[in-house]
Amino acid sequence: MDPFLAFVEHSDLSEFIRGSDSLLAFPTIITLHAVGMGLLAGGSAAIDLRILGVARGISLKAMAGFLPLLWTAFAINAVSGTLLLIAYPTKALTNPLFYVKLCLIALGVSLVYVIGRTVLRPEDGEQRSLGHNARMLAIASLATWVALILAGRFLAYTHRWELLGVPAIL
Repeated sequence: MDPFLAFVEHSDLSEFIRGSDSLLAFPTIITLHAVGMGLLAGGSAAIDLRILGVARGISLKAMAGFLPLLWTAFAINAVSGTLLLIAYPTKALTNPLFYVKLCLIALGVSLVYVIGRTVLRPEDGEQRSLGHNARMLAIASLATWVALILAGRFLAYTHRWELLGVPAIL
């Protein structure tokens, strides 16, 4: 894996993101990642809380209006997260918590899709049910987003390597 990590770390893009003084490099990328996560996790949490009974005056149809925003936020996070990975591949790819984060991303996005498809926008003729299954999906979604945010934050403090051959100072 070391040759691959070295290849990515020494690429022009990686060095630009990591070392440039430009605001278009690391500061913008990390800001977009944080804003995207806020929109994705926050929008999903709003939907989940509505399913759990908060703000009953807001219809599920209105909550379905959040879905395009959630998918846009996911796209922003996918791009910005990939750029952050390119900047510090050793830091991420040698940390087991990074793989936990990837699994949580897959679960969180899957739950957004399932909730959107089954609870917010069911097929014609189906009832919008807020039964036990919908509540369990909402609870699982909330828990996933909390765990994902924590995993992402802990990545900054749990890595052994900053760059290839450069140990973390913790």
